Amino acid sequence: MVHAPPSTIGGSALALHYANVIIVIEKLLRYPHLVGEEARDDLYQMLPTSLRLSLRTNLKSYVKNLAIYDAPLAHDWKDTLDGILRWLAPLAHNMIRWQSERNFEQHQIVKRTNVLLLQTLYFADRGKTETAICELLVGLNYICRYEHQQNALLDCASSFDFEDCMQWQLQCRASFVD
Repeated sequence: MVHAPPSTIGGSALALHYANVIIVIEKLLRYPHLVGEEARDDLYQMLPTSLRLSLRTNLKSYVKNLAIYDAPLAHDWKDTLDGILRWLAPLAHNMIRWQSERNFEQHQIVKRTNVLLLQTLYFADRGKTETAICELLVGLNYICRYEHQQNALLDCASSFDFEDCMQWQLQCRASFVD
C-alpha cells in the first residue's frame, strides 16, 4: 500500500474516522428536525481535539452575528452543505467501501477491489478536509436550531399561551449566545 504524507487524512490515520463523521453529518442533515441533543453530543464526541477547537471558534464567531434564525439563511446553509456533500460524501462512502473490501481481501474472500484508494479520503489534505467538515458542522448546527425553533413556534402558536412563547424565545436567544 502507498504511504500518504503526514499532512493528509490517511497519513494522519484519520481517513476511516473522518469518513464515518462525514456520513453521520450527511444522515443528520436529511432529518434536522429530529436531531436531538444526544445525537449532537455523540457527533461532537467523534471529533478529534483539533476539529473540536476549530468548531468552537467558528461557532462562537458565527453565533455572535445572529439574533434569530431565519428561513432564507437556513436555505442558503442547506444549499452550501449540499454542495460540499456532493463531492465529499462520495469520498467518505468510498473510504468505507475500500476498507470493507480490503478486510475481505485479507480474509481471502474477495481477490480485487472495486474502489481505488485515490477515490477515497486517504490522500485528502487534512487541513482542507477539516475546514470542510467544520463548515458542515456549523451549517448543521444552524439548520437544526432553525428547525427546532420553527417546531417550537408552531407549538407556541397552537397552545395560545403567548406569555410562555415569549419566555421560550428569550431563553432560546440566551442559549444561542452561550
